[in-house]
Amino acid sequence: MSKEALTLMEAKMIIGSELKENPKIKQAPLFEGINHIIAEDVVCEKNFPVLPKSTMDGFVVSSKREKYFIKGEIPLKVRPPYHLKAEDTYQVYTGSFLPINSLYVIKKEMASINQGMLLPVTETAFEKNFIDAGEDCKKGETVIEKGKVLSPRAASFLSMAGIKRVKVYKMPKVGILPVGTELVGRTGPDLTGFIIKRFAESMISSAELMGPVPDSVDKISRAILKLAKKYDVLLTIGGTGASNRDLTTDAVLASGGKLVFKGIKIQPGRTTGFFIFNGRPLIALPGNAQAAVTAFFVILPEIFQKMGFATISTKEKAVLKKSIEVPEGWTRVFFAKILNHNGCKLAEILDVKPHTLRFLLESDALLIISGRVSEGSLVDALLI
Repeated sequence: MSKEALTLMEAKMIIGSELKENPKIKQAPLFEGINHIIAEDVVCEKNFPVLPKSTMDGFVVSSKREKYFIKGEIPLKVRPPYHLKAEDTYQVYTGSFLPINSLYVIKKEMASINQGMLLPVTETAFEKNFIDAGEDCKKGETVIEKGKVLSPRAASFLSMAGIKRVKVYKMPKVGILPVGTELVGRTGPDLTGFIIKRFAESMISSAELMGPVPDSVDKISRAILKLAKKYDVLLTIGGTGASNRDLTTDAVLASGGKLVFKGIKIQPGRTTGFFIFNGRPLIALPGNAQAAVTAFFVILPEIFQKMGFATISTKEKAVLKKSIEVPEGWTRVFFAKILNHNGCKLAEILDVKPHTLRFLLESDALLIISGRVSEGSLVDALLI
């Protein structure tokens, strides 16, 4: 256990040493994998479509001639003749599979039929009007990369391409417990807890917000014991300060948890604590909304990764509008607005007063800064 406030780098190293990475991957039926993170590149097992496919009703031909013998039709979902003779044609429909050497599908209105012969009306009748085999995806082609989220649209496409199952990361289950006598009996959910729940869900996790518990070692302990039976990661919010009623640390220790560290050199969020409880990570977040959000984004992705889960976070490069200098050993997390100036992304740090919630309305991103960064430098903006 560390008694001194750790640098962010030290905290991440300790988290890595405490957690055993065991990739949480499952083979899921395609549509059950929606909104999960793909754990392995999804590759087309065969050409899609498997054969050329007509995009309209008409007649398929393999050459350009003045007339063709009509040999019959190719109904939908029926395998066509493998090869089409130059002098022959078949009537086809939108979605009909075509012979592999097809060149054109002549629209019905662009040809006439006389005694079993097809007569194209003009030169303009010779248009392709079909898609090639493998035009949507070719055999062996990667269609969704590892680390992407499987969307309903992507799942529909994969289903049509004949893919039935996908490897995805399991969603971590996150239990969130607000702590504070002042929160008990309020109407509606705890605001900071609600914010953290939404951010946890944005990382592709399953999050549940518990009702608040009062500042009581016994009641906090009992609530934590219940959480540990159900969730992969435990978050408490509040009770991390130095006053007599900040009892979260005492409660976790009283219920058998191990304190790994208390205090990180991040602002805001210095009083954040990290515990191991029944083999699960427990992060004690400050009750202040700004501090809770910054500590959450700095610590939780690291924990998910070390546990073998995957997370989604979106970053973009932006030009810093104003120089920043952070004391040595410390990390500052700034709420920022991303501006578009003549096609250039600018990161403007917001003047956010402590304990206010306006950052929820105005900020687009977090800037995680150590040391000195000069005006005009490119920085990573973590979009929120």
